[in-house]
Amino acid sequence: MKTSDLLARLAAPLERQPWQGVMLVAATLLAVAILQAPNLIAANTSEHGLLLAPWLMWAVSCGVMHGLGFHPRSLVGRLLFCPWLALPTLLYGLWLTQGYFLS
Repeated sequence: MKTSDLLARLAAPLERQPWQGVMLVAATLLAVAILQAPNLIAANTSEHGLLLAPWLMWAVSCGVMHGLGFHPRSLVGRLLFCPWLALPTLLYGLWLTQGYFLS
């Protein structure tokens, strides 16, 4: 069995419609928070580190790709845009930016 096929089988539980919708909504909410209030995650204006903003932007990209149903064919693409890595990151980003939505 090829490695890309193995990764596809690992991501199969998240390929169902409810999970794709959750990831798309979470990615959209996080993208809005990042675009409207970048001071929540920016390195110079918050207590978070330098790599947090790119990490959350990667999660938004992965969440949109997965939520819309795009599936990379190459091994590198499947590893880079793994939904099992993006979902906890999206939830963590929403937890970090909860002040934007609740205030």
